[in-house]
Order: sequence, then C-alpha cells, then structure tokens
Amino acid sequence: MKKEIAFTQARIRDLPLPDKGRVDYHDTKVPRLTCRVSSSGNKSFVVLKWNGKSTQRVTIGKFPEWGVVDAQKKAQSILADISSGINPTEAKRKKEAEKTTIAQCLNKYIEHRTLKPRTIKDYRYKIHHDLFDWADLPVSKITEQMVLRKQKELTKKGKTLANAAMRVLRLVMNYAEAVGMLEKSPVSILSKTRVWHKNNRRNRVIPSNKLQDWHGAVESIKNQKAKVYLFMLLYMGMRSTEALSLQWDCVDLEGKKLTLIDTKNGTNHTLPIPNVISPMLKMLKRETGASVWVFASDDPDKHMWVPKKQISRVIQQSGVEFSSHDCRRTFATIAEAVNLPMTMIKRLMNHTTSNEITGGYIVTEEDTLREAINKVAAYIKARVDKQDNVIKLA
Repeated sequence: MKKEIAFTQARIRDLPLPDKGRVDYHDTKVPRLTCRVSSSGNKSFVVLKWNGKSTQRVTIGKFPEWGVVDAQKKAQSILADISSGINPTEAKRKKEAEKTTIAQCLNKYIEHRTLKPRTIKDYRYKIHHDLFDWADLPVSKITEQMVLRKQKELTKKGKTLANAAMRVLRLVMNYAEAVGMLEKSPVSILSKTRVWHKNNRRNRVIPSNKLQDWHGAVESIKNQKAKVYLFMLLYMGMRSTEALSLQWDCVDLEGKKLTLIDTKNGTNHTLPIPNVISPMLKMLKRETGASVWVFASDDPDKHMWVPKKQISRVIQQSGVEFSSHDCRRTFATIAEAVNLPMTMIKRLMNHTTSNEITGGYIVTEEDTLREAINKVAAYIKARVDKQDNVIKLA
C-alpha cells in the first residue's frame, strides 16, 4: 500500500523504523519525492520517476542533513531536469569527474581489483613519479593532445618508460570511462595515431658453446645461496622473484618437488626438482634451514635480493653477459631443442594454456613433468661435461 503524507520536519523525524527492510513514504506536496526509512535508522530523500522503461532513482541526501524544504526544492529541480531530457545521474557523474583526480581515480580502480602489492606499488609509482605533474589533475581535463604531448615528453627519457607510464594512464582512463566519468578515454589516441613504441623483446640466452664456461664460473661462487639460485633458474626455468621468495615449507626434498606460491599468473605452480639440483638444495638447507626462506637474507623477515655481485663475477670470469631472466630464456630454448612439446614447455614455465582449447584439457602428470625437466638437465650437463663430444638428449 502506498504511504502518502505531507512532508514536514516533525513528521519525517517521527516516522517509525520498520522491523526489517525499508519503507517508502511519498510527499503529497511534491510528487515523486520519497523518504526511504530503513530498519538501520537511516532516512533518505530520493526522487523516483518512471522513464517509460524503468523507475529512475536519484538520491538527494539523508535526513536531517537535508531538511524537508531543501529536499522539496531539490526534487523539483531534478524533476525539471528529467523533463528536459537531462539525466541527473549522468550529470552527477560528470560533476564528480570534474573533481576526481587521476591519483584518486587510480585508487578507485585499485579498490575494485584484486592486485598484488607489487603491482599496486608499480601503478602508483608510474602516476606519482613518471606522471607526477598530472597526478592531481581531474581526469576530465586530460585531452588527446595533452596525451600526445606527454607521450613525446616521456619518450625523451626512454621508450620503455613512456610505454609503461602510458599503459597505467590508459587503465585509469579506461576505468573512468567505464564508470561514466568520461565519454571516451583520451589515451585511445595513441592507438589511433600508432605512436605506441614497439617493445623489442629480448632474445639473449646463454649460448650452448658457452654453457661450460658459465657453469664453471657459477660453480666457483663461494656464496652457496647465489650458486643454487643461478642453477635453479637455468635448470628449472623459474622466474627470479618466484625463486627468491621460495619457502622451505614448499620444498619436498624427499619427493623431489617444490611449489611456487601465488605466481605471476595468480596460481600456485608445482615443479619436479631435477636430479642435479636436489643435492644442492639439501646442502643449502643445512645453511638456511632455520629460516622460512630458502634464499634467506640477514633479515629473518626477508629473503635475499638478486645476487648482483656474484652475477658480475660470473660475467667477468666466463665472458658471458647474462641476467637472471636470460637463464629462464635459456631453459625455454633448450626445452625446445630437446623436442619438448610447446604445451609441456608452457607447463614447466608456468605460462597459461587455459586460453588454448586443447591445452585447457591437458593435465600433465608429475612423472611426465619430471622426465621432461630432467631431459633439459641432461642436455645442459652434456654440454657442460662434454663427454666424448656426444650430447645425450634422453
């Protein structure tokens, strides 16, 4: 039953609270003005108007912050706008956009997404450092020409930097467009004008004819943690950050397998430990087993960082320029050389196959993975040992 009363300050104040849910009371003086009373004690003024397809609701505000007279005047203004074809909700969003800054919009985006802390940190760095002079600008003030000028300005510092900063700006502006703050993202101009910089994908690997020199240089490292770290990257194809953050309770030395937690693609990744790595880990446990981390640092709450000094020493001794990620790339290259199927290589390297129809049906058995990862290890060892100049792949 429709509840209609003549709104006054006293009547709204004395409206009873329902036992549960909410009750709508309609003003007899200003049609469509409604006071919603909820069991939680809130009383809010809203305008309800049928637009021919659905009931359009525009919130005015809460009582008593909004008095009856002010709510009636506001309702009449809203109804006049609706009759003139103006969407009050859209108008409100545009007003909000006029005040919402790029930094604030990024915060809203982060609130609605499940992101890793390091990703959030990176996004905020791009906005507050690379785009620091735009962070406090309203999203509605950014134009396509401004984007083109900013991209050109950042390019002087580096093409990779410019691309990375503009990608974060793009996700912020796309979010602003999605929630109605913008009609169109101005960053789309970069695609239309084709001025995104092409990222030259690195293809550096440790050459096969240099594996022996590299391997010998790593063997000579006195720091056991650095040594095992580099060998694990090469023999297991792990990402550097995932290896460094490995914890001992995720390592099964008896079962010769380990699990990387919350990896880059958001999953846990279990890998067999190659035969050549297993004794290295057992030896390392005698050194760092009292810590949570396999690659423990002096701070018990943190794991070690990339061992840059030891990497520089290996480069100097072996003559092989490389980075941690080059070890992972070398693993993938060798996996292809020993004729492992692409689905197997992706599985070993924890690259998603769910977007491939056939790959999504394949569940790789642990024994199959173990055989594959040891096949890669056999290739490396054959190159390193150079036994009779014969490379045994199986």
